[in-house]
Amino acid sequence: MEITEIKARPRDERGSRACSRLRNQNLIPAVLYGRGAPNVLLTLRRADVRRLVEENAVLVQVIWDGQADNAQIKEIQYDALGDVIQHVDLARISLTETVTVNVPVETHGEAAGEAAGGVLELVMRSIEVECLPTAIPDQIDVEVEALEIGDNLTVGELSFPEGVTPVTDAGTVVVTVVPPLELTEEEEEPEELVLEPELIGREVEEPEVPPEEGEAPPREPQQG
Repeated sequence: MEITEIKARPRDERGSRACSRLRNQNLIPAVLYGRGAPNVLLTLRRADVRRLVEENAVLVQVIWDGQADNAQIKEIQYDALGDVIQHVDLARISLTETVTVNVPVETHGEAAGEAAGGVLELVMRSIEVECLPTAIPDQIDVEVEALEIGDNLTVGELSFPEGVTPVTDAGTVVVTVVPPLELTEEEEEPEELVLEPELIGREVEEPEVPPEEGEAPPREPQQG
């Protein structure tokens, strides 16, 4: 994986208001830390951060105030809606020491079970691996042609480039072929209300309402 160069500027202001002002100027607040060196508050151009996201960049060389630090993008923070980039965390690294990163999974081919109506499901979209920064693969290729309905592939069954060791548990399922969805219960249509013949045209007798408490019952007419 290539190391992308990104330019930054030191910043003195901190706090939510100061960061909001930076974002209004299309700048993203960032922090560079690690390896025993002091933390450095930086600003990055929003366009540069977007480029890093689009390229799925993991490693960067941060150029700031006449210095250059190799760093790993540890986190890119977004707003509550997940649309607007708010902050970037950068951790210093050594190119001669291993790092732990998440590498995206890419499937290849069409599973045999798909021809029988099955559905290929990618359970894990990335796998955590450990390797030297210069050996980070762009992706983990997964061949799925041999998978029938009900088959799956786990982390331990995948092939990794030389020098790349999976950190994710070997038994974790990465991709599977599930059977087609079937309706197990049919919706029952409600029965139509059919009036019985003898009820049609018959007057419905109203129930007698008992007199309220304290009220005398109606007198029956006297015959005379």
